[in-house]
Amino acid sequence: MILVTLALLLSIVQLSIAPNALLKATNQKIAALYDTPKQTKLIFESSQYTPSPEPKPGAQGFSSPAKAALIYDVTSGKTLYAKAENEPLPMASLTKLMTALVIMQNHSPDEIVTIPDDLPALGAADQKIGVVAGETFKLSELMKALLIYSANDVANGLAIWDAGSIDAFSNKMNSSANQWGLSNSNFTNANGLDEINHHSSAKDLLVLSTVLLRNQSFQKIVNTSSATIRNESGKPYTFATTNKDLSLPYVYGIKTGLTDTAGQCLVLLAQKGGHEIITVVLNSPERFQDSKNMVDYTFNNYIWK
Repeated sequence: MILVTLALLLSIVQLSIAPNALLKATNQKIAALYDTPKQTKLIFESSQYTPSPEPKPGAQGFSSPAKAALIYDVTSGKTLYAKAENEPLPMASLTKLMTALVIMQNHSPDEIVTIPDDLPALGAADQKIGVVAGETFKLSELMKALLIYSANDVANGLAIWDAGSIDAFSNKMNSSANQWGLSNSNFTNANGLDEINHHSSAKDLLVLSTVLLRNQSFQKIVNTSSATIRNESGKPYTFATTNKDLSLPYVYGIKTGLTDTAGQCLVLLAQKGGHEIITVVLNSPERFQDSKNMVDYTFNNYIWK
């Protein structure tokens, strides 16, 4: 079960570990808890020999136009590019990565969620699927709407269902952030809409993504281009991913974010030639092209030895 697995993850990492050490510990120790079958994409497969990326002769330099950016090689745990990676910045719907983690830590996917009566009002332009109070869904269905379509009404509904209020859920998000050593993160809501003191950093979001991607259900959801979910009465909700880069053959997720304050944000998982990287951009002028450039730059300019 997701709850048991993530509880084990938390038990193997000391709460006082700093972000750099935490990232290394996450990659080294979590792998032993998962039995990921071989598939087209590796998703953190490991072996006794760990190849390390090195610049090719004549490798070109790289510069992202984003306010903060990272390129991270998953297997070696090596950062290949970093720009303002520890700067606290608004992160828009990348917030929902922490929303997902808190929900997954505390619930099983087969639980039934009742949409609460006191959902906060959302603007006409806000991302939502239109759930209504009293509707019931299997949790696994709502997780698809949360992570594929980035539905703000679903994020709010899950937060209130789990903790009784958005504020109480935010406290749980911050507690989880502290447990994982995400020292540049503070959460005031579950959906990522702009609020004062709601922020994270590229480095913290990388750690969070690395943790979540160890879960096979999460992997599958964020690698899904479109889905139809149904409430317990059979009413369908159909939606498509907000991640345009998922159409690229070497991209396998994971999450988008966009608000006026945060700008364009994106975390990607990419795999080529048996190697996996994660890229992060915050406040990019063109997140999809920027992230694609980061992936292409890495696989064109590095060799794994």
